[in-house]
Amino acid sequence: MKTIEDINLHTWFMDRELEFVPSHFVTSNTKLTDDSKIWILEKLTGRFAITSSEGFFGSMTPAFEDPKEALFYELTWG
Repeated sequence: MKTIEDINLHTWFMDRELEFVPSHFVTSNTKLTDDSKIWILEKLTGRFAITSSEGFFGSMTPAFEDPKEALFYELTWG
């Protein structure tokens, strides 16, 4: 059971998910799943965007402003 201490304040108080992908964002090569999106919202703190991946038809991948968060996502979900 989750408590108030489990809330990621960065997600609660700011818009972290952008509607577009700025050119300086680092795009992941790992497909996005429902579980991995929840993980991004709970474990990471920076801004991100969801983009359609070129290599996979109909697949979505995340792009991160912080390259360290992109690497962390790749190591965890890739």
